Amino acid sequence: MIEEVEAENLDDAPDVDFPHQDAAPGHVHPRPSPDTDNNPALGKIRRVTVEEVEDEDGMSFPNNGRYFEPQPDAGWALHEGETSFERYRTYQEEEWDLAQSLVKNLGQTRTDEFLKLPITQNRSKLSFHNNCSFLQHVDKLPHGPGWTCKKVTVHGNCEDENGEMMQEDVELWIRDPVECHTYADRAGQDRIIDKMWTADWWGEKQKALPEGATIAPIILSSDKTSLSQFRGDKLVWPVYMSIGNIAKAKRRQASARATVLIGYLPAGKLDCFTADARSLAGYRLFHHCMAILLQPLIGAGTDGVEMVCADSWVRRVYPILAAYVADFPEQCLVSCCKENRCPKCLVAANKRGDGLNSAMHDPESTKEILHRRKIGQHPPGFEANGLRAVYKPFWADLPHADIFLAFTPDLLHQLHKGVFKDHLVKWCIDIIGKDEMDAHFKAIPNYPGLRHFKKGILSVKQWTGREHKEMQRVFVGLLSGAVPSRVFVVARSILDFSYYAQLQIQTTESLKALQTALTVFHANKDIFKELAV
Repeated sequence: MIEEVEAENLDDAPDVDFPHQDAAPGHVHPRPSPDTDNNPALGKIRRVTVEEVEDEDGMSFPNNGRYFEPQPDAGWALHEGETSFERYRTYQEEEWDLAQSLVKNLGQTRTDEFLKLPITQNRSKLSFHNNCSFLQHVDKLPHGPGWTCKKVTVHGNCEDENGEMMQEDVELWIRDPVECHTYADRAGQDRIIDKMWTADWWGEKQKALPEGATIAPIILSSDKTSLSQFRGDKLVWPVYMSIGNIAKAKRRQASARATVLIGYLPAGKLDCFTADARSLAGYRLFHHCMAILLQPLIGAGTDGVEMVCADSWVRRVYPILAAYVADFPEQCLVSCCKENRCPKCLVAANKRGDGLNSAMHDPESTKEILHRRKIGQHPPGFEANGLRAVYKPFWADLPHADIFLAFTPDLLHQLHKGVFKDHLVKWCIDIIGKDEMDAHFKAIPNYPGLRHFKKGILSVKQWTGREHKEMQRVFVGLLSGAVPSRVFVVARSILDFSYYAQLQIQTTESLKALQTALTVFHANKDIFKELAV
């Protein structure tokens, strides 16, 4: 399929076309036809049950002392099914554990030596006799969707030696994100938020979907990365996906493979454009390629897709974009706003440091502003909201998605490096002095669990998240008596906010404490202006 995308620029930049065509076929798996009109909740559903045992004082605490509000209209099971691995393991049960142990603990040479041992071949009677045949069996295991390469032609505004407009072909490697799915108290006063389904978003989306719908919250992440194994400026732009139905502790484990690679975005230089038009063309190319990559989510998120879940029951699943993990520049790229603006709210560029409750960006109004700009109008919201001339954002047609609410906090760059290292530490160094600050770090005695910066901090050239956290553990203590009291209060409020923001489980009380720390910071931050820092 070839699609033409208009990309007019009212700021005297050239038009940019992004037609694309298939370069290699991918795997296409048939989907069962939906039939959920008569869809009662099945009476027989497999569950893992835990017997409640009374405590010594006669009290029982079901669900670890938590109360879960029932959702009878969510997650109806349509009928019983069977996962791909269940079908395969029916015939390979006896060899499964051995194969898993070989892959996990032995390399290919040792595996080949083990399989060629006479005792292994004569007594085990395995279906594979050497490493080569073993790997052939592994390759037959169920796998995810295949890769597809789409060529995107970018028409530039520069002429070649023949007087023709230059163009550049870039490659977009994608997988179908739909087929990548594998499957506090009763009064509500003390709320606990840890897993994705315990927050408000899930319940609100559930009400907007048909009865019995199962939500699969899509978690996307992307980051343009330089390749360290190649010389020069080799770049890749991978896009990863996970789902919120998987426990976050499992998603964070690399060995669990709960996050899958679904695409490589083109990271070319776009030399077919002049320098003044290249940046905007890159923004538009990003959104065009992301729209191609995520196109299967439009139909699946609107009508749902029957999937076999991990418990072997078939449910109608609605994949909905829920979270987008990216650093700040990429958040601005995704939200179509300039980097001196907030990608989530409408705060003015010169008011970002104030303690305001700004209104959030609205997807519908943003699309309307971009459309009016495209047809030649000059809506005031375009400049007021700091938008870029990207007229077809990839998220425009995704059902039930709000891209501005999907951005997650970037703790490393925004808190550890941004607020703490680049601001608080710099301000305190300006007050105390570099040598005095270094002397304070050197004077901290050794203590288990705390890092002793015996050479100070000024000699550290490359800071990581670990160094930032180790500095934060001792920073309040070394400021004692060295700075004015209000500076000390500001430093403590920033660190309190940082620690509360990092909690794996949030409660009503922890969120109140987080807001209190932010309020204390804004109430005392003017001390740095008074000290001319």
